[in-house]
Amino acid sequence: MSIIWEAYKQLLRPKSTQKYPFEDRDKVSLPDGFRGKVALNRDTCIGCTLCEKDCPCGAIVIIVDEKGKRPTFFLDRCMFCGQCQESCPKKCISFTKEFENAAYDRKSMEVR
Repeated sequence: MSIIWEAYKQLLRPKSTQKYPFEDRDKVSLPDGFRGKVALNRDTCIGCTLCEKDCPCGAIVIIVDEKGKRPTFFLDRCMFCGQCQESCPKKCISFTKEFENAAYDRKSMEVR
């Protein structure tokens, strides 16, 4: 009898399934602490290379340009663990809520 009662209770609940990507594209709810695409605040980056050393996937490469050292993130290698964000002393690395990271070419998967 308890199985029938449980099924009846579930039928009266509102639906929890979202019709993403067809209808409710703007209503997608993401939990707090969600790690999407990597964002870099270039103004506060000091080029310490700690993010590159701590990345377990090797998804960060430090390049040198006219402004000094800065990281380049390869999202096709990244496992979104957040270790780079934790190890950054200036907290210039953050994760956005952007979760649609699919691409046809590898060049568009770089964050500079």
